[in-house]
Amino acid sequence: MMKRIALLLGCLALLLGLLLPAAAEEAAVPSTPEERLAAAREKYNAETVNVFVRGKGRAKKGKINVCFYRSKKNVPMSINIRESLQITDEYEMQAILEVITESENYSEEVYGSIPFMKAQWITHNLAHDLATGSNKQIKQWLKDITGEKLSYVISSAKELDLSPIERIPEKEMRIYRLVELTLLVK
Repeated sequence: MMKRIALLLGCLALLLGLLLPAAAEEAAVPSTPEERLAAAREKYNAETVNVFVRGKGRAKKGKINVCFYRSKKNVPMSINIRESLQITDEYEMQAILEVITESENYSEEVYGSIPFMKAQWITHNLAHDLATGSNKQIKQWLKDITGEKLSYVISSAKELDLSPIERIPEKEMRIYRLVELTLLVK
């Protein structure tokens, strides 16, 4: 009986030892939207986000790399965010997009607002997660919605490309606008 009590107390002590540091960490995490956005802006700013134009700059290791590039002559540039799948927090997305909007190459008329670009980013990450997941039904659904092979969805979702609004197909535009509405309602 004493061994059992000692074992239970030992397990309880171990459990508390594991939970208390987690609770302390959780307490340090910003909780209000304002605190979360401030923390994201501290993490992602002009020092940690590398914005450049293809041919006039290059990707830098250890930074979030954002490249404005032209896929065809005489069309507005697209914006590529190389490390986009690593960013899943919408406040961090917001902070990175704020840095992008400070670029002389950015125009809200061409690329849309921050909530619109964030909607594209969230949709992009979700499409990648669904395409690489294990649920066959969801994979089939994604394939049907996009009209593309899953291998294409996966390869095209490895990096986020924010296209000029004029080049976004109507089907995609409807999805982005719907996600954008959910962001604006929060």
